[in-house]
Formats: sequence, structure tokens, C-alpha cells
Amino acid sequence: MATTTANISVSSNILRYPISINNSMIMKKAGSCHGLDETSGLNSTKVESVTAFKLFGNADATAGKASKVYIRNTGASTTDFFYVGYGEDLGAATIETIGRLYGGNWMLIPWDAVAATTHDIYAKSSTAEPMHIEYMAFIE
Repeated sequence: MATTTANISVSSNILRYPISINNSMIMKKAGSCHGLDETSGLNSTKVESVTAFKLFGNADATAGKASKVYIRNTGASTTDFFYVGYGEDLGAATIETIGRLYGGNWMLIPWDAVAATTHDIYAKSSTAEPMHIEYMAFIE
């Protein structure tokens, strides 16, 4: 039986009292105690344009099932970033931008792959300078 566990550790002194968050999550199938047992594989892409490109499409997962997506900007730049969003194209009006991933930033989010292209996940570089993005989907 497959088991995939995600861990996060956050500490900060930006508040009057320092905070520390440590949490973990076993990625499970929808409505089950069994772990996610499939993946898209870890992918890495060198990007040298500001054209949006699809990371994951609705055909990459099963609609209504539990899926998680990991994306990381492997660079170190504090000014260059990747836009990440849902939609048909990051330049289109139908896009919902999730946010920006600057150098070293990463994200792990749940993903609902439905039978429409509006839940495809896209990325777009903020520069035409070479940058690398790493991504993987955990699916059932």
C-alpha cells in the first residue's frame, strides 16, 4: 500500500510572540484510508520565454478524486518568478491566478481535475531569461 506524506515546518518572529507550525499530511484517496498511489513523476522544465504553458491538464487526473500538485521555482532570483494559475491560458480572461513563485518558493495544493479545461494548471515566467520549474502531481 502506497503512503505519501507531506511535511511543513514554519517558524516566524514577525508577531509579538514567535510562532512555530509543524504539521504533516498523509495524502489519501478520496473517501478512503488508503494513500494516493500514482504520480505524474517529477518533471523539470527550462523556461526561456514569457509564454504560458500547461503543467497539468484535466486528463492527468480523475475528476472528483483526490489529487495534490507540487510546484517549485528551482532558481534563486528575488525578482524573477513564475505566475501559477488555473484556466485555459494565463493570458486569457478566464484565468484565475493563484500566485507567484519566486526563486526557491514552492507550493503544494489540492487539485480538482474536472472534465473541463478551466481547471488546467498553467505557469508563466516573468522573464525570458532562463529559469527552471519543477512539478509533480500525486493522483489516484
